[in-house]
Amino acid sequence: MKDIASKSIRALLLLVATIVTLEIALQLGFIHLPDILVSLMPQYHARIGWQLNTEHGAREYPAWQVVEYDVTPLTGDLFTLSCLEPRDAQPIDNYKVSFRRDGHGFRNAEPWPDDVDTVVIGDSFTDAELIQRPFWQGISDTVLALGMRGSGTLEQQQLFEAYGLPRSPETLVVAFFAGNDLRDNESAASMIRNRLTWYDRYIQDSEPHEFLVVLRTLHWIVELTLPNKEIWCHYPYFTITDPPAPIAFYHKFVRRIGEDAASIMQREGLTLTRSSLSEMNTTLQAIDGELVLMYIPSKPELYWKYLDAHTKRRIIDHESRRFDNMPQVSDIDENVSDQRDLMRGLAEELGISFLDLTPTLDEAIRAGQSPYFFADTHWNQQGHNIARNALLDFLNRSNLEK
Repeated sequence: MKDIASKSIRALLLLVATIVTLEIALQLGFIHLPDILVSLMPQYHARIGWQLNTEHGAREYPAWQVVEYDVTPLTGDLFTLSCLEPRDAQPIDNYKVSFRRDGHGFRNAEPWPDDVDTVVIGDSFTDAELIQRPFWQGISDTVLALGMRGSGTLEQQQLFEAYGLPRSPETLVVAFFAGNDLRDNESAASMIRNRLTWYDRYIQDSEPHEFLVVLRTLHWIVELTLPNKEIWCHYPYFTITDPPAPIAFYHKFVRRIGEDAASIMQREGLTLTRSSLSEMNTTLQAIDGELVLMYIPSKPELYWKYLDAHTKRRIIDHESRRFDNMPQVSDIDENVSDQRDLMRGLAEELGISFLDLTPTLDEAIRAGQSPYFFADTHWNQQGHNIARNALLDFLNRSNLEK
């Protein structure tokens, strides 16, 4: 009996030593592990070189990082943000994206010019990591792009004041994304009130076990081998365009287009957006610059009217089984343009130029084009080309009027 107990203890100690050794090895090699495995871990951003404790308060990507992507039918955030599975992937022509970040982690040529014609701030639509030629390339002789994924106007303002304003731009383009910029502003304001840095935000609410790569690896293996059989994916659907286009949505963006104007007006995010835009506009006017507010609609905001009544009901029925507070079809039909109308009104109130990309993107969809990736919430290269042409036309008209 003592023999069995002794062997059991030795086996347990060996197992613990093995796990500890493996964890140490994985932590040492953390930056070389696949993103799909570690990108959701709390230490991820700090470990791969993001700047999370900056003087200006905003985040910065790793300086001088070489970014390389192979874009395939299996590329897209909707494979994690929705029920889409690899079997739902639609054929696309594979392509590669490769670039080197600048000294502050952005996608600009070095060295930065002392003066620039145009500064562009925005979120992942501006960052555009999966795109070979983002919409801001070629819109003026000199452009400084400060795109940061998951950012709202408040964080973008911090980047503009730190890096854009000292270069006396003639134009500042604020690429406002309807899907989540109000929410991101609310999140940033909460951090400021609580005197938190981005490092605090990523780290402070995490439990010690969430930092363990071994546990994350086991969880990932379980996710791969034991998929949730209870959820049957209702996507993709097809639009009533010619030709019909396959589509899938992120449920939070569907929920957002059902929000009415009265509710949006009560949100702190809108108040924060107004304040931020007003401050930047005042600063630009002092140097004879212009602020252009470019409105980027979410994917469901554009495609909702191209779905038949049956498809709309199915989307809401299925998503309501999985998520709370989903709107009714009638709510979306009535309120789908409310945020856009409010942003246009805000721009008029502040005396800011307003470029609404909705009509241009809608025209492309009606013409049979697909400006968004099927399995992603963002524009594909065609969407960026459409946005670039619309922005160029807008800026040229503005210059002629001046």
